[in-house]
Amino acid sequence: MKIVINLGKLVFAIIWLALFAVLAGLLGDLDTQTYGLVALLLAIMVIMHLLLLGLFVAMMKPHMLWKRGDSWQILAFGIFAWLAIFKRTNEHNQAN
Repeated sequence: MKIVINLGKLVFAIIWLALFAVLAGLLGDLDTQTYGLVALLLAIMVIMHLLLLGLFVAMMKPHMLWKRGDSWQILAFGIFAWLAIFKRTNEHNQAN
């Protein structure tokens, strides 16, 4: 499970870096249509992660072992951060 979580976080980090690199123009000059598409994909990903964070906090936060910075983890890595928090909570509950 730990390998899947870390691999998922790595994939999301690469996606974020690639989208920001394209928007910053680091990969060359883009036409307006391509730039708009990349900006739209980035906006969709941010909105999806915000919705995931809202759902997670509203429904699961009282039942989970919540640490400082978990909100940012969910925004950055989405479901893989949620899985890491879930795994941490399960390990904590099994230890007690």
